Amino acid sequence: MKKAHHAGTHEVNARKVCNTANANPQAVCWRDGLTLDQHAPHHDGTPAYWTGGHTIDGYPNAPAWLDVTRQPPPGPWIAPEASTENYAHGANRTNKLRTNPHSRNWLRDF
Repeated sequence: MKKAHHAGTHEVNARKVCNTANANPQAVCWRDGLTLDQHAPHHDGTPAYWTGGHTIDGYPNAPAWLDVTRQPPPGPWIAPEASTENYAHGANRTNKLRTNPHSRNWLRDF
């Protein structure tokens, strides 16, 4: 079974966004506005690559942002995000949830 935030249209929209971003060298990361070439590689030396990032974490069925040379307006989107940014922010969010002793649903979205 897919995780809740990857159910529905996420996989299809993420694939559309990644394909569109890969086809355009001027595509920018929604989180920081940098092109893929401007991002540092992963810690193991693997180059960054495009992922379909949630502009609002875990928002179900967010539409694809395909104007990849511009950052999306506020709201829920699946937009191009460099893998290094996406994974770092996802890890930070999960780690914060794990350290909250008052949360009953600390890993609900994962």
